[in-house]
Amino acid sequence: MNTLNQLAELALGSRLKRLSEVFLKDVSDLYKQFDLAFEAKWFPVYYLLANQGSSSITQIAQALGISHPAVVKIAGELEQHGLIISSKAESDSRKRLLTLSEKGLQLLPRLQPLWGAISQVTQDLLSQQQHNLLFALEEMETLLQRQDHFTRVREHLKRQQLEEVMLLDYEPTYKEAFKRLNLEWIKQYFQVEDIDHQVLDDPEGNILAPGGFVFFARYEDQVAGTCALIKHEEHAYELSKLAVSPAFQGKQIGKKLCLYAIEKARQAGARQVFLESSTRLVAAIELYKKIGFRKVSFSSHSHYARTDIRMVLEL
Repeated sequence: MNTLNQLAELALGSRLKRLSEVFLKDVSDLYKQFDLAFEAKWFPVYYLLANQGSSSITQIAQALGISHPAVVKIAGELEQHGLIISSKAESDSRKRLLTLSEKGLQLLPRLQPLWGAISQVTQDLLSQQQHNLLFALEEMETLLQRQDHFTRVREHLKRQQLEEVMLLDYEPTYKEAFKRLNLEWIKQYFQVEDIDHQVLDDPEGNILAPGGFVFFARYEDQVAGTCALIKHEEHAYELSKLAVSPAFQGKQIGKKLCLYAIEKARQAGARQVFLESSTRLVAAIELYKKIGFRKVSFSSHSHYARTDIRMVLEL
């Protein structure tokens, strides 16, 4: 078994490319065998023009599901070999229309018998398979149209990162981390206010004692983030003091802390979680929106000078 086979799913793209190269080489050899001045890579564009007539580069790219530059490259080669001609569209002089030339049209009846043989032999190959490759390709293409491979891998990595984050409730040993993480981000964007020192110096008295919570995120054996739930009315909590170390940002830590805090609020009987923030914190605001918070009218009676937005999540 060769290396690509051993790599299985990881090398799917490479194996498909290898299989494609095998087919393309064999077909190219057949064209040469029958003295046909034609390249296998030209087939999709040439075939489309033969069946649909004049088409623009954009129309061809959309019909074949390939990139605009790829069509331009193939069209250039076909035109260079005299098989197509290019002209300006009557309706739009900026649009370039491609059409089979007289030479291209004359070549078509010589190509068609070979295409028929290739189609029949390929059909025979597919019929001998336990799993029809053509059907499998169509299924894969449909799945990738719904969500591309790049997005699927990225989302998988995000979920994996979430799973690697360990969430912890408050312990006195984490008190300094709570203060350090928050001062770190506040100093990066704003001035530290008196109310910041008051809350961060005594989270037990200002947050925990009145019925709130403080949480921490551990990642790679380090306290990487924190947030708090401050109790207000009987059924309302404020999501506050969300901070993630710059060294661990982009690891889904802030998201997991928020979701954990919201679930804690729900378990505590909360009907609403609100937060106050600054529109300067663009990434944080986007995170809150994705989680389900919505912007509401802002009162100027905030404890913090930096605050200019209020958001609410109904539970």
